[in-house]
Amino acid sequence: MKQEKIYLKDYKGPAFSVDSMHLDFNLNEDFCRVRAKSQVKQLTSGAPLHLNGVDLKLVSVKINGETLKETQYQITAEELIIPTVPAAFTLEVETQLEPQNNTSLEGLYKSNGIFCTQCEAQGFRKITYFFDRPDVMTSYSVTIEADKAKYPVLLSNGDRIKVEDLGNGRHKAYWQDPHKKPCYLFALVAGDLGVIRDTFTTSSGRKVNLEVYAAHGKQERCWHAMDSLKKAMKWDEEVFGLEYDLNDYMIVAIDDFNAGAMENKGLNIFNSRLVLADSSSATDTDFHSIESVVAHEYFHNWTGNRVTLANWFQLSLKEGLTVFRDQEFSADMTERAVQRIEDVDALRAGQFAEDAGPNAHPVRPESCMAVDNFFTMTIYEKGSEVIRMMQTIVGRKGFRKGMDEYFRRHDGQAVTTDDFAAAISEPNGKDFTQFKRWYIQAGTPVINVQEKFDAASGEYHLTLEQSCPPTPNQPTKEPFHIPLMMGLLDKAGKELPLNCEKITQNTDGKNLIELKNQKDTFVFKGLNERPVLSILREFSAPVTLNWNATDEDLFFLMEKDVDSFNRREMAQKIGMHVLSSLIQQSRQGQPLKVDEKYLKAMSAVIRDEHMDPAFKAKMLQLPSYAVLAQSEPVLDAEAFHKARLAVRQAIAKNNRAQLLEIYRKFNGVDPKSRDTKVFGQRQLKNQALHYLAEIHDAEILEMVNAQYWNAQNMTDRMTALMILADTKSTYREEALHHFHEEWKDDSVVINKWFTAQATTTSRPEVLQDVMALTKHPTFNLGNPNNVYSLLRAFGANIVRFNDPKLNAYEFYADKILEVDAKNPQVAARLCAAFNFVHKLDPSMKDKAITQIQRMVAVPGLSKNSRELLQSALVH
Repeated sequence: MKQEKIYLKDYKGPAFSVDSMHLDFNLNEDFCRVRAKSQVKQLTSGAPLHLNGVDLKLVSVKINGETLKETQYQITAEELIIPTVPAAFTLEVETQLEPQNNTSLEGLYKSNGIFCTQCEAQGFRKITYFFDRPDVMTSYSVTIEADKAKYPVLLSNGDRIKVEDLGNGRHKAYWQDPHKKPCYLFALVAGDLGVIRDTFTTSSGRKVNLEVYAAHGKQERCWHAMDSLKKAMKWDEEVFGLEYDLNDYMIVAIDDFNAGAMENKGLNIFNSRLVLADSSSATDTDFHSIESVVAHEYFHNWTGNRVTLANWFQLSLKEGLTVFRDQEFSADMTERAVQRIEDVDALRAGQFAEDAGPNAHPVRPESCMAVDNFFTMTIYEKGSEVIRMMQTIVGRKGFRKGMDEYFRRHDGQAVTTDDFAAAISEPNGKDFTQFKRWYIQAGTPVINVQEKFDAASGEYHLTLEQSCPPTPNQPTKEPFHIPLMMGLLDKAGKELPLNCEKITQNTDGKNLIELKNQKDTFVFKGLNERPVLSILREFSAPVTLNWNATDEDLFFLMEKDVDSFNRREMAQKIGMHVLSSLIQQSRQGQPLKVDEKYLKAMSAVIRDEHMDPAFKAKMLQLPSYAVLAQSEPVLDAEAFHKARLAVRQAIAKNNRAQLLEIYRKFNGVDPKSRDTKVFGQRQLKNQALHYLAEIHDAEILEMVNAQYWNAQNMTDRMTALMILADTKSTYREEALHHFHEEWKDDSVVINKWFTAQATTTSRPEVLQDVMALTKHPTFNLGNPNNVYSLLRAFGANIVRFNDPKLNAYEFYADKILEVDAKNPQVAARLCAAFNFVHKLDPSMKDKAITQIQRMVAVPGLSKNSRELLQSALVH
């Protein structure tokens, strides 16, 4: 089949509307029969009826009760076409499916004996012939018939009307969703599941029934998800005035799921790893992720479901906005500064790399080959930053006013990013014409910073010049509208007044530079001394600063900046300078010498007894390999590893006693506590242990091993396992064997065991380890979580995936092809490992290109993988 791109410029509104749709499912072991009955109206007179459908067996099609002959319609690989239809009519389509053989995990499929659906983005077309596009919204009623003993739980969207016993060993459930929705939000689950139940009373006094389903025996691990849901419901009422609108809210945990979770109206389907948690099976990070994702999917009820997309090019309309909302929720549930650091770290490691790579695309893309490839960090995380900038410009009060207007204008509609921008800007008297370039221009803007102080006049001149590197199909860029939160500090670290005519204030009274010109100078008057600049506070825009600040200023800000994000940012900036110097030393064959001033500053952080533990843990983190790969001109995996290891060992040796003190101080915190403060203490304790392990002495290794065997929570156990997995110690095999035996039957936890072995950086045997694990009886190539935890994790292991002594590229390409034949969505996610190909030295680049070309040459390669790999070839 010829694979062609689709373009936003070619978008046309639907030619038909659908007033209502009834879906009747008859579920059996070897097939499923689906009857779809719709009330359809023409919006374009005389238009032929084009219905999307893939991998379907058509049983019959009727219009106004009359069965059509085969000569009256046409079936292609992707459509059912009826050339002539009335202006208004009843459409009945009967199809037959084989969910048990659906390995793509799109549409209707079976997971461990459970029927479930995944319809976003284009999975509904694998259920029945229909208008599989988000701008066709309709009211759904659903009936589900199945064996009562095997499938006692029958769920769909909306309100549960009734369940009737059919008297023949089967039963039938009736569901009605009162809210119109696009078909990508349709959901069905049928199986034998355990459940926990609770209720939530809304601000208007209405009681909502809450249910979380999981495999029998695992439902008690769902209570954290339930608590997270109730927190999210309360937060959305308090912060945005948004109340839940159905009688029931259900979450179902499924083992075989391509993504993290899906916001289907009233019936969220989740990957089990983002629901199941207790202290023995889940880390602190897992608990935090579950809280965040449960909130994210709940928040979609308004930002995605009640107001949805005109087309898939507008995906960030719901995803960027909802990521922003879940980040704000998480900040309120935890420590705001620490949460912001985590969010920006993820953005830089993933999205900045995407913006600099072969598959760079705008937040609102212009084209695609596979719609599924839109689900990227650019759409989600950079999209969230675009929303955050809007809030920064208008302030929190102004943003709430704009959100209220957005729902007033567009509730029940399928709209665009332009509609959202108008709803935020217009009530606040702002012009977002230039700002909307963030939606249409790809790439990470760079801001050059120049400073000049005139002591005689008491004036400080700050000159900012913006640019944006070329990206695919966008060689030149127009200036962005960039909000920069900033401040000036005196020698004691106190804020100075900002006496500058060009500074603006948002509705919260915060001072901003709004950089709109390519180059602009901001003059601050009335200063008695040279100030120290603190800029891009809270990371107020997703940009890179090209700022040659003095070492004195950087170390000063690392110690004294009143903005917590910027204190840590300076530590990262200095760390990058140090690592870059060491990388050059390594490439030139010189002995590595770590900057003493930096080591002294890091020692001061370790010794600071007043610093919040969670924040201290962030201050002690070095720039990641992913960030190094973006900033360095050549991705030299060996030099990266040597440089980073040299810094960590120097810090550890200089502070051995203090790190041991930190470890022992916090080793006694409540191991079962899920309190945010305790999370931070545990994080710092384990950070200290990671550093100490770099010393490689017997006492420390014994401590690590003891932590593994004595751990009373998964956070401590996994910390120790990750350290041991990256050693040659006999403790390694003992711990890995024990962990496997304890968790081999748990489909969620065993993935941690795979990742621990795939992400080792000191073991040159990692490729052999990964190859052996793909043949391990516990590993299932058809399970996305297994693939992500082993293969995707290895592909993200920059040091060993790009090790010139290994032949990782050929092995990885083989696995992409093997996965692609079963599940294109999962295979496409693996392709990201080749995004850094343009940064490799010539010999490694040739090896990577050879494998990419080999994959692209496969005739049956999915459009999902082909689109991403072809881009890597032309970058």
